[in-house]
Amino acid sequence: MNGLKILGLSLLLSACDDPLKSVELVAEPRVLGARVEVEGDPHRAAPAPGEAATVTLLVASPEPSPAFGFALAACPAATRNGARAACDGEVFARAESRDGEEEAVRLSFEVPKSLDPSGRVLVYGVVCPHGAPTEDGGCDDGSATSLQRELELVREDDVNENPELEPDSIRFDDVEWPALPPALGDCGGLGFPEVAAQSDHSLTVQLSEDDRDPLPRPSELDPAREALQLSHFVSDGDISRAFESISWDSDELTRTATWKAPATPGLVRFWLVLRDLRGGGAFSERAVCVK
Repeated sequence: MNGLKILGLSLLLSACDDPLKSVELVAEPRVLGARVEVEGDPHRAAPAPGEAATVTLLVASPEPSPAFGFALAACPAATRNGARAACDGEVFARAESRDGEEEAVRLSFEVPKSLDPSGRVLVYGVVCPHGAPTEDGGCDDGSATSLQRELELVREDDVNENPELEPDSIRFDDVEWPALPPALGDCGGLGFPEVAAQSDHSLTVQLSEDDRDPLPRPSELDPAREALQLSHFVSDGDISRAFESISWDSDELTRTATWKAPATPGLVRFWLVLRDLRGGGAFSERAVCVK
């Protein structure tokens, strides 16, 4: 797909340009996050020149079993000049799929050995919620979600690892929240937490000290380790906040948001995204049955 365009929209906000929509509400398919894993070392988010890696996108949808088409590409990233990213060299990896052909939206690539370790890799493309990518960088059904993401490479004395959202670290109303596949139809009795319409609840994530990698510290004014961003998204109801920051020196690693169930019964889906703001990330999905 040589005509695939780089469209200058951020990954996280790729489908949130309507100011009247709540950023935390997933009312249509959206790209919410990404995770990079180095081949043979999946905890590491930054590959070195010559290493292979895979970037997997979290594409959320209110539908229980969505399928997506996509076209993704990777190239050396040019020095930023404003918000729009661009290639500084030839595309070295591509992946393309029609709607439903692949289970996940992902791109595997090998970083060119000639790439400067101080540089970055640009991953860009388009996700098609109900169709297939076209040669002009869109989708054949007219509903394209475009994205771009710059990935750091591993640097000497600075190894960037992914933070993690461990299964037992996520709780609903102070009870461990099981990760179950979404279900069509009546969600009662399937193992999801069951709540009354318009009732109030808590969502708690227990973070780990290990989630914040140490950073090079030229002076005492520089942070000693990464900061984190925890994001909450939901397909229905009202959640207290979409984003919260965990500063590098914060000891508050138990984070809680509140959620008010909608008036309409059915399955409500939740997505949690944890980012280290340097390219490392983790995401997890949960669901609740409103009766």
